[in-house]
Amino acid sequence: MSVAISERWLIPVTAGQAVSHGWTAATAGRPAGVTWHWTATHDLVTCSRVLGGANPTRRGIASAHYGIGRTRSEGVDRYVALDDRSWHAGINQLLRWDGALVRSAHDKGSRTTIGVETVGIGYARPGVGAGPDWIRVATPDGRTELSVQPWTDEQIELMVHVGKEIIARWPHIRPSDHHGHSDLCPTYKQDVLGFPFAPVLRGIYDDPGIADVWTPVRTPTQRQRVLLALGYDLGAAGADGDWGNKSDSALTRFHVDVGLPAQPLWTSFTCLHAHARLSASGFGLADVAGASDP
Repeated sequence: MSVAISERWLIPVTAGQAVSHGWTAATAGRPAGVTWHWTATHDLVTCSRVLGGANPTRRGIASAHYGIGRTRSEGVDRYVALDDRSWHAGINQLLRWDGALVRSAHDKGSRTTIGVETVGIGYARPGVGAGPDWIRVATPDGRTELSVQPWTDEQIELMVHVGKEIIARWPHIRPSDHHGHSDLCPTYKQDVLGFPFAPVLRGIYDDPGIADVWTPVRTPTQRQRVLLALGYDLGAAGADGDWGNKSDSALTRFHVDVGLPAQPLWTSFTCLHAHARLSASGFGLADVAGASDP
C-alpha cells in the first residue's frame, strides 16, 4: 500500500515547542524503541490540532512523531522528524523501554523512544459506550477490565507503513523494542491495552512467525493460568479470575526470577518473558492460557 505521510502539521524545532533536537547519549544517540499510543479522539484532525503544528493545544507540553488515522482517507500526519525527539511519554513513568525501572529523567520515553499516536477513542466510560466488537482486556494490575475500541484493518495497514519507515531509518529497532504507553506507565496509563501488536509487527518486519504473546493473556484468568503453568502458587482458588494478593505475589516472584522489577503489574515485558519461559519448556502461551474467561 502506498501511503503519503503529510507534513502539514510538523512542529517547529524551536524553544517553547514539545520537540527536542537529536537523540541523547542515554541511548547512544539513537531511539531505543517505539511507544504506541491511542489519541482518545474520534479523528486524526483533532489529534493533529492538539499535538501538531506551530500552535497546538498542547504546545510545549506533549507531542508525538506520528498521528495515524483510522482510515486510508485520513492517512498519517507527521509531527516530528525521526532524527528528533517528541515529548510523548514520561509523566509518572515507572518502566523504561526495556522493562527496567526508570532511574533518571534520561530514561523517560520523551528522551528514548519514538512516539506514535493511533486514532481511537480508547475504552468505554461514561459518555463513551462500547460497541459489540470491542476488546475486553484487563489493566496491568489485573483488578479492572476495560472494553477497548478495536483498531481497523485500514489503520493496521497504515501502522505497518509507518513502522517500516521507522525501521528503515533505525534498523536496530526489533519487534521486542515495541511497547505501549501503558507498558511504560502501568499505574497511570491505559493506552494501548488490547493493541494488535502481532499483526502490526508481523507486517512491519515481514515475519509471520512473530509470536502473538499479547492476545492470549488479556484477562485475569488467562494470566493466572500462565502463572500456574510456570510453577507459581496461587493458593486454593487457582485461576478463578479474581486477581488478589496471591496473584500479585506470584507475578512479582516471576518478575524477579526473570530479571524484571519486583512489581505486580502485567506488561508487554511480562508477556515476552512468559512466552520465552514456556517455549523453552515446549509449551505454547495460547495453549496454556486457554480461552478468555466468560
